[in-house]
Amino acid sequence: MLNLICVTNCASCFAQQVCALRAISPQAGSIYVDTGKCIGCGACRTACLTFSLAKTLRKKPAEWLKGAA
Repeated sequence: MLNLICVTNCASCFAQQVCALRAISPQAGSIYVDTGKCIGCGACRTACLTFSLAKTLRKKPAEWLKGAA
């Protein structure tokens, strides 16, 4: 079964790159995880939060960041 985990398909999905079981796939502009393959190790979450979120925040204007708190 595929579950949506991200509605934004990054130019380079770090979560997909670290998944040892290849349970993560981009489809129709979103990122999905195959719950039949996923073992719940959390490597995808760590990679996404560490790399994707940090890069996204760096690209935001200062005005947006001030209101993000």
